Amino acid sequence: MRVISRLLVLSAVLILLSGSLVGAHQSAAMTSHEEQTQINLESLLTKQEEDLEDYRLQLQKAGEETYAERQGELRREQAQNLHNEARALQAHVKGQLQELQDELQGELLRQQLQLMLVTLDEKQQQARLDHITELQNQMQVAQESLEEEYQDQLEQLQATHEERSLTELAALKTEVERAMDDEFAQYRLGLLQELEEEIAKMRPKLASEYINR
Repeated sequence: MRVISRLLVLSAVLILLSGSLVGAHQSAAMTSHEEQTQINLESLLTKQEEDLEDYRLQLQKAGEETYAERQGELRREQAQNLHNEARALQAHVKGQLQELQDELQGELLRQQLQLMLVTLDEKQQQARLDHITELQNQMQVAQESLEEEYQDQLEQLQATHEERSLTELAALKTEVERAMDDEFAQYRLGLLQELEEEIAKMRPKLASEYINR
């Protein structure tokens, strides 16, 4: 705020110096009206600095509230998206597992029926039993493999969502801060314009004082 105050004072000085009120041969002595003008100007600058600081604090509070509200909305939306995608992934993996189980169970059932209904010698029976055991092992391995694949894909999905979440939250913060900066810049511009108008009102009186010396 001190920097802003100095900028306001500098703006006022530049405006005063750009007019026809101050000359190189002007006396250093000041009239009572000039003194009052200086007091009024300093008072206006002080008030504007206080107004600017108050407005900055209001904007900061409003920005924090806006960010918190929109952050909550964004996180809920992100959580819902993750939930939906995780369910879709789970359904896909279950579908793959069911398809594989149907295929293997069909072959397993065929082997079991042959073992019960077809007359087989001991060697053929053992071959059927070995094949049934192999099919059961294949089903177990396939199930474990698909479950592992599901966990890997779920972790990757979660990591992708977390990265996207951080990016979206950073973009949201930047958006809110930019809006606050724009609002603050507009308010500060309004104060500078008000200052210029006040100085413009003072200029004729100061000119008259200078001429009548």
